[in-house]
Amino acid sequence: MKQIALVQLGIGTVGGAVVEQVIANNQRWQRDLGLDLRLVALAGKDGAVTTTDRGGHSRASLLEAVESRRRGVSLREAMHASSVTPVVDAISRLAASTPTIVLDAAAGTETADALVAALKAGGAAVLSNKAPMALPTSDPRSTELWNAAALGGRLRYEATCGAGLPVISTLQTLLATGDRVIDIQGALSGTLGAIFSMLAAGTPFSDAVRKAKDLGYTEPDPRDDLSGLDVARKALILARTMGRAVDLADIT
Repeated sequence: MKQIALVQLGIGTVGGAVVEQVIANNQRWQRDLGLDLRLVALAGKDGAVTTTDRGGHSRASLLEAVESRRRGVSLREAMHASSVTPVVDAISRLAASTPTIVLDAAAGTETADALVAALKAGGAAVLSNKAPMALPTSDPRSTELWNAAALGGRLRYEATCGAGLPVISTLQTLLATGDRVIDIQGALSGTLGAIFSMLAAGTPFSDAVRKAKDLGYTEPDPRDDLSGLDVARKALILARTMGRAVDLADIT
């Protein structure tokens, strides 16, 4: 049985659901895949709460933390931790000693250093967070992340575009078989689609945005959706997947 340590960055709407999925599916993964995935660290803006228990954080403590975070309780309080560890330090130590995957379900570029630290220490990363993959091409961290995505697949970013749909992998398969991508069409923002549907039904704009956020459709800061930044990041990620060296400023 191969044991893999998981580090969860961000315990919000998406991150909390990831924790719940790991708990719900771990026995099946052990049986079908021979993989024992253990959540050994939860991390937020204040730092990481780690455990030295070989089994990782307990099921009860993880579920309690997810529920507490949904009520706005800080991660440290939610985990009843006396202290937190700097995220980069925690990840570097873990990845250097055991197979480690960092799950980035946070928002913003603040997680980029932690992701790079994991990769440099021999670990891997999986992202739903678009921001690190949309860093400027001049940022050396961007090079590190995209190189890891291209070489050996130690970084996966399927969930940055299309949520659970295989958008990235489909595009990569087309490119790998020599197809030339001419055009990509789609409904590029489920958030805006939901808001527009509510507006069409007569819901005031402010109420529509608030409801979309309450339902977990928006980014943590809805302005990322309303300004077009979220859509621009998706376009950028798709373009870079096709090998184009572009930045956000090139997206109109």
